[in-house]
Amino acid sequence: MANFRAERLFIRVNGALDFDPNEGINVEEFAHAMVCDADAYDRPSLQDYSFAPFERPRWFPASKGLATIRAVIAEQEARLGSAEPDEKPDIEAKLAVLRVVEDKLDAIDLKDYKFYFQVRDLE
Repeated sequence: MANFRAERLFIRVNGALDFDPNEGINVEEFAHAMVCDADAYDRPSLQDYSFAPFERPRWFPASKGLATIRAVIAEQEARLGSAEPDEKPDIEAKLAVLRVVEDKLDAIDLKDYKFYFQVRDLE
C-alpha cells in the first residue's frame, strides 16, 4: 500500500437514504480539499474523518462533519477575498465542492445518521 494516493473522496453513511450522498460531488476536487486541510489546529481536519479502504473506519455524527465543512468553507471564503487572481479558480472550485458536501451532510444530519469519508486512489 505504499503507492496509495488520496485521489477521490466519497461520503459513506450508516443508514438508508432516499438520495445518493455523492451525487454532484466532484470526488477528485473533494479529495484535493481534504489533502489541503492538513494544518487545522483549532478544529478537526477533513482528514480526521477520512479513511482508506484498508483502514477500519470510524463513524461520526453528521453534525460534527457539518461543523468542520462549514469552518473550511469560511476559511476558503476568507482566502478568496485576498487571493491572487491565479489562485481564485482553485479556491472557487474547492468552495463549490465543499458547498455540495455541506448540503449532503446537512441532509444526513436531518436523518440523524453517521458518516465517514472514504478515500480511494485511481486503481
